[in-house]
Amino acid sequence: MAHRLARDGGEGGGHKSRWEWVAALVSTALVLGVVGYLAYDVVARPRTPPAITVQADTVLKAGGQWLVRFRADNHGHETAAGVAVEGALMEGEREIEASQATLDYVPGESVRHGGLFFGADPRAYRLELRVHGYQEP
Repeated sequence: MAHRLARDGGEGGGHKSRWEWVAALVSTALVLGVVGYLAYDVVARPRTPPAITVQADTVLKAGGQWLVRFRADNHGHETAAGVAVEGALMEGEREIEASQATLDYVPGESVRHGGLFFGADPRAYRLELRVHGYQEP
């Protein structure tokens, strides 16, 4: 009986169907492609430090305060953690009000969003947004 199972492709038969070979080849190609991409990413791409720019998206009334939603774009390849963002409402050279937020992390070549709260209406002043610093993760 054991001899018959082996000949019929059962236990111990070793015969592979055409679809098993196709699946094995596709899987191998995918794994090699991923490994190749990761090797390229490590060796060929430049490793530039974080280069974060901040710009306002929208201004909304939020309860008794004003909310300025912003986007932080990291144009560098490295990740920045603890990104300190400050917004200031300016009238000429005089600062009327300031607000700060910290983004946990901004990965390389990505965008993160945040918000700053102000007591005064930001639309009545010149809004300046800037990044003060970051930490290496």
